Amino acid sequence: MDFLDRHIADRVALAMREAGVGLGQIIARTGLSATSLAAEMGAIAPFSVADLVLVACALGRDPAELLPNSAHVDSEVA
Repeated sequence: MDFLDRHIADRVALAMREAGVGLGQIIARTGLSATSLAAEMGAIAPFSVADLVLVACALGRDPAELLPNSAHVDSEVA
């Protein structure tokens, strides 16, 4: 598990909570496999760009919202 993978997974989880959407709904909306999405959400595997875009679209979000911004990452690393 890498810092960036964990950070992205946390941002996705937050966006899902804010939207009131569960993993099952994301799977249904995106066609992603439960196994791969669970690995990505657990930061066991990194989100592919394609998967992150699919998830963002399923949540009605811009994919960039799910990525760390430099100010946020800098403050967490310091």
